[in-house]
Amino acid sequence: MRSQLLRVLMSLSVIGGLAWTWVSRPDASSGAQSTQQTQAPPLQLALLDGGEITLTQLRGKVVVLNFWATWCPPCRAEMAELNETHAALNGRGLIVLGVNQMQSASVVQHFMQEQQLSFPIALDSAGEASNRYRVAALPTTFIIDKTGHVREVLHGGGLTRGLIESKVNALISEKQ
Repeated sequence: MRSQLLRVLMSLSVIGGLAWTWVSRPDASSGAQSTQQTQAPPLQLALLDGGEITLTQLRGKVVVLNFWATWCPPCRAEMAELNETHAALNGRGLIVLGVNQMQSASVVQHFMQEQQLSFPIALDSAGEASNRYRVAALPTTFIIDKTGHVREVLHGGGLTRGLIESKVNALISEKQ
């Protein structure tokens, strides 16, 4: 009797897990979540070290657009990899642009110095860029080609230099 109850509970757990996975998957019908070549939404944000940046300014470069926050453990874990990738591929036409989510410039600046990060950081103080890109969870990273089209969206942490390079190398080599 006890083993039968245990089997039923385990079966229900597996079914519940599969149902949760199905329900919580990204919505493939929304442009920001799809891997189709959709135009990236406009972006105009203040940079942490002064000035502003727009996505239009970055045309001709491949952009790794990473939405993150200092309080997010998976975001923190991938920052060194993003920094390494930016340093290694910036001269070949790649830019890593971090978009911090609704934190003060002083908090972000302290984190950047503490982690010795050198790629540009934009401040999404009101969350408008996050809304425009339909970011549902952090970190979320958009791979944008030289023409400003979203080529891929990576949800969650775990970015490594190797993974990023595997996504961007062909885009860097593409002719416009």
